[in-house]
Amino acid sequence: MTGLRHQNPTGECCRRLRHDWPNAYGSLGKLHMKGAQWKDFSRIVAAYLIALIAALWTFEFTDSYSPLWQAAIADVVATAVIFVFSRIYDNSSFYDAYWSVAPPLLFCFWLVSYEIFDTRTAILALLVNLWAVRLTYNWAVGWQGLSHQDWRYVDLQAKAGRWYPALDFFGIQLMPTVWVFLGCVPLWLICASEPLPLYWLDGVWVVVGFSALLLETRADQILRRFRHHPERRGEVLREDVWGWCRHPNYLGELGFWFALGIAGFAVSGSWLSGLGSAVMVLLFVGVSIPMIDKRQLANKPAYAIYQAEVPSLVPSLRRVPRD
Repeated sequence: MTGLRHQNPTGECCRRLRHDWPNAYGSLGKLHMKGAQWKDFSRIVAAYLIALIAALWTFEFTDSYSPLWQAAIADVVATAVIFVFSRIYDNSSFYDAYWSVAPPLLFCFWLVSYEIFDTRTAILALLVNLWAVRLTYNWAVGWQGLSHQDWRYVDLQAKAGRWYPALDFFGIQLMPTVWVFLGCVPLWLICASEPLPLYWLDGVWVVVGFSALLLETRADQILRRFRHHPERRGEVLREDVWGWCRHPNYLGELGFWFALGIAGFAVSGSWLSGLGSAVMVLLFVGVSIPMIDKRQLANKPAYAIYQAEVPSLVPSLRRVPRD
């Protein structure tokens, strides 16, 4: 580990991908909100602005701490603010946008704290901000207002009963905040380490990161286009990248976090660079994917065939039978 700076697929699939890509971009989705939804949306925005102010306020009391711990404390305080709003409005989905909003702000804080901005951090900033904008926009397009709550939260609330507020804070909100923070540790390592010239490992994370971003974008566009056809509600989506693996959006998300880990290791050589990526793998493989597979199997009988024929996360090179 270098010294830390002091503070100051197959050919056919690819051909179909190139052919269909413009059509998918034509269905990016727009923010179609009615009056009540805009009112609810303004509450979400206000909550996040207050959370940001609270996070900035913590710096008044943590000036003697390292930027890593300053950011961690601010992150927890901001999460607590969002939790308060989620309890006031009895909707845990207040937290949903936090996953994509936090990383750019953390990176910006560390860039300013260590007074660093070079080619590597510029490319990283582009990647992180494109990822954040894409994910936040995707959340906003699918958002249905405060009358709707993620089905996973509804299930957990029914199971937890009166203990749900504690589960909400520690399990639904604080734990993901910690996961995302660990995923962003490579960004801190890059800012805190002595700068290095670009070399081949930088090329690896650039390819992995931007490819993952494209995959996530493509998967979400195809999914959104599929959902725009109510008559297909009982069908299983297995078109395009959804025929490569059952969770291409999660594969892209993992690719993004792996790219950050590779970038952090390229500069610092620290094993801490891979901690966040490992946590993300545990989250998606151990929690998110099993939950979604279970729900899909319960709602769509044909999903069992899809599950048997199409790999979960790592695409297979073999031809998948088409319905």
